[in-house]
Amino acid sequence: MEKKVIKFITADNFEKEENYLEEMSKKGWHFTKYKDFRYFFESGDSNDVIYQIDYHSSYEGDKEDYLQLFKDSGWTLVFTYPIFDGEWCYFKKQKTSDESSKIYTDNDSKIELFSKIRKLWGTFGLIICLLFLPITFISGILTSNSFLIYFVLLMFTFIALLYLKMVLNLTKKIHQLRKE
Repeated sequence: MEKKVIKFITADNFEKEENYLEEMSKKGWHFTKYKDFRYFFESGDSNDVIYQIDYHSSYEGDKEDYLQLFKDSGWTLVFTYPIFDGEWCYFKKQKTSDESSKIYTDNDSKIELFSKIRKLWGTFGLIICLLFLPITFISGILTSNSFLIYFVLLMFTFIALLYLKMVLNLTKKIHQLRKE
């Protein structure tokens, strides 16, 4: 049996996404893929696994070597989600009490990951805002429909705040890790 769950989790909270997938697995719903804000699960036995999500850029080297490194460490690739110049990789592994059951165990590697995500999503958000802002002004100039103007302005504000939130949350996480 398959189950689809609509859930919106931003890139700055991928740890929340990992926890969500782990809780679903404990309930017997095992993650298979993600598409259009929907998580797809297959029914099965309850299982105590750990999920880890990593972002692999195409410029970071050979994907086969990257995946082999995880496989050699006991990780199973569940799903990849292409975005920008790389892809989000969803891995799972049987949970143990050992700290090595996490991909990122030291602060420096976590800082590197958060910085990479912040740069990627911050740049994308800035580009979207720079493209959306002229559309907002042009729609205001070309139309006398105040509803359309307010709608476009509201969408621009929402997008700008969403990306600002992601950048600020990732920056906060980086500063906290540097203090430790």
